[in-house]
Amino acid sequence: MKRILLLFSLISMLSCQTSHDCSYQAPVDLSDGLTVSTLEAHHFNVSLFDSINKDICEGKYGNIHDLLIIADNDLVVEQYYNGRDKDQLHFLASNTKSFNAVLTGIAIAQGKIKDVNQKMSDYFPEFEAIEKDSLKRLITIQHLLTMTSGFKWDELSLPFDDPDNMGVRTDQSDNWLNASLSLNMDTMPGTEYVYCGPNSIILGEIIKRSTGQDIAQFAEENLFKPLNIDKYDWFSKNGIYETGGGLKLKPRDIAKYGLLHLNKGKWNGAEIVPADWIEQTFDPFIEIRHPFYSCYQWQMVKTESGYNSWFIPGNGGQIIDIIPALNLVIVINADNRNIPKNERTPLEYLVKDIEKLFTVSENR
Repeated sequence: MKRILLLFSLISMLSCQTSHDCSYQAPVDLSDGLTVSTLEAHHFNVSLFDSINKDICEGKYGNIHDLLIIADNDLVVEQYYNGRDKDQLHFLASNTKSFNAVLTGIAIAQGKIKDVNQKMSDYFPEFEAIEKDSLKRLITIQHLLTMTSGFKWDELSLPFDDPDNMGVRTDQSDNWLNASLSLNMDTMPGTEYVYCGPNSIILGEIIKRSTGQDIAQFAEENLFKPLNIDKYDWFSKNGIYETGGGLKLKPRDIAKYGLLHLNKGKWNGAEIVPADWIEQTFDPFIEIRHPFYSCYQWQMVKTESGYNSWFIPGNGGQIIDIIPALNLVIVINADNRNIPKNERTPLEYLVKDIEKLFTVSENR
């Protein structure tokens, strides 16, 4: 009898948990710098969100861990799925790359980096591989930020777990910086977009050499503390930080980071990053493929509703999406790395569905 009662108790607990996970939960005020509100208070269509939320719970978009939405500077959606919660650090994957851009802007504002036209070679005089290559000597900080360095690179043609993938081979190197700077050149810097993780590794080392602090220390002092981010993890190997994908933050802190960009570098009225740097960051530099453009470690695309959207895609389904015209920040974290694309609806459709929710409510 005790076993039967225990079984019924367990089923009841699981049922409550499922119900909790799949119903809209108003965000809680944690006094962490984020103001909270509800969809109802902003006159958004809750039934439309409930439909999206139901699809997430039923696995339509794969293994979603969390969804946070900031509208009109208020956190109005904070949902966690599949056993995740607000206190767990989440892997940002390539969302990490954008931190190179914001920290470069802070370093420039502090006078520690001259400007984006400064040559990469200025920071690595000891590397003969740069000195001997006339094209490599032309690479600037801007080229690294926009993925137009000209390095010969391809990390997308082969699966990320394939040992022949260039990204995998570089990750296995004992010295990421040396492996990155030793890459062969393929095109004239500034002329062609190629998604290349080593650009971010090099940027992280430039920040270290220009500021005298490793990128984690510089970020903690100049970005994390001002945003009231007190917990993070940043993977490093032999003294080199994985600035292409090694950062972990709590979901609410990721949302703060997105809101900082939406508000042009200001956080609760204080300037953390110069507004002109945020504008420069979001300025389309080169076309990736129509209608996507490369900015400073971000990408820009026009939504189906005609709004400019700046976003960062991360492996496994990590997304930070900013739509200034709607005063909107969307944060999605997931683990879809092992789910075949033909067995799930791409996360892009989830973002589109969320955008539609707020587009429909725009004239509320």
